[in-house]
Amino acid sequence: MFRFLKDFMKGERAPSALEIGDIPAWIDGEEGKVKDDLAERVGAARAVLRDARRQMEEVLSGFDTDSPEEVPHPKLAGVTERSLPLFLKAMRTSLSRALPDDPEGFYTAAGEILKGCLSAFRGQGRYLASRFPEEMKVLRRGLDTMGGEVNALTPEISRARERLIGLADLRESLAHYRDAKKRAASGQLEIRSLEEEVKTSGVSLERVNGAIADLENGEDYLACQGELSRIKSLEGDRSEATRLYRASAATSLHLFRKGEKVAFRKKDREAMRILHEAIEFMDRDPPIPEDTFLRILPPAQKVIAAMVASGDLPLKNKEETDLLEVPKRLLQVIREASRRFQGISDEISSAEASVLSHPAIAKSRDLKKGRAELEKRITLAKDRLEFARKEAADLGGLVHASLDEVRQRVEGLSGKPVQIREPELP
Repeated sequence: MFRFLKDFMKGERAPSALEIGDIPAWIDGEEGKVKDDLAERVGAARAVLRDARRQMEEVLSGFDTDSPEEVPHPKLAGVTERSLPLFLKAMRTSLSRALPDDPEGFYTAAGEILKGCLSAFRGQGRYLASRFPEEMKVLRRGLDTMGGEVNALTPEISRARERLIGLADLRESLAHYRDAKKRAASGQLEIRSLEEEVKTSGVSLERVNGAIADLENGEDYLACQGELSRIKSLEGDRSEATRLYRASAATSLHLFRKGEKVAFRKKDREAMRILHEAIEFMDRDPPIPEDTFLRILPPAQKVIAAMVASGDLPLKNKEETDLLEVPKRLLQVIREASRRFQGISDEISSAEASVLSHPAIAKSRDLKKGRAELEKRITLAKDRLEFARKEAADLGGLVHASLDEVRQRVEGLSGKPVQIREPELP
């Protein structure tokens, strides 16, 4: 593999295929080559810059600042005396900047040195050429040497940056591909697991359905069905008892509500309280405790009778008239309807306790509960399976797209047409 990568990097042959697992090593090798080449080139430039800086520092240290008589014009001498210290300080400050070992740091620092020196020349240095022609010529030559090296490095730094960015992008694309591949593999595992769950639960459901059918065709279960039918009939009787109770209470309930409105108009708080309590009582479902309606209904009937007698509440029909003429009849009807409801309910409870405790019914109940759980599990697994298959299709497309992106980046960086081999690609 390493010889393959070595030949690939050197360009001695153009391989038609590259294993996906070989790419990280190729990236590492290419990054190392870029960094080594750049370090070698910067090393040469560093030697040139240091030599130029040394010569410039020697010139700066030898400036003669005590010869104003050599200046043909006294005014120029004053300008020189003011400009020279500032120029020397600016040049020495710029040249004293450290040159880091790493290529990027070196290139940045060299550019700052060059920028500072050029600024000094264009500033105070422009007044010194006539006073120190030779010194300024040497300084300018050193500055040109440094500028030439920095300018020569610029395209090489740019190319190195571009290639390192390209290699980093390739590494990122490879990471995206591997992540998509991992997710796709995980999705396939989930699909197989869900398919197995649907299959296994389906077999279990068939078994349970068969067991229920066998049980419900057995003598014990069929014998229980007669009792269950009787319970169902009793439940119908109980519903009818409830209906009759409500029908019996309807007339009195209507009359109590009309009486409550009359009490409200007359602002009779006690009558309102008694009638409101009776209304809530009559609106309940049976059974009704006898002590409760014996306590609540007679006072309400008396309030209604007083309203009728005073003319505040005229009676509209025979049912209402009968309710007042024979007040005990309401109590008797309510008592009988409630007792009938309670008797039927007790009979149902007893029959249910007996039949539901029968082994055949208990087993049927357990089997049907298990069937419902299996059906729910199958439904959930099928829903998840449908989603997982759609997701797997999307991930499959993402894997192919990611691999193609990796191939394109390798081709762009190597300058060769390349096929990426991935045997496990879905």
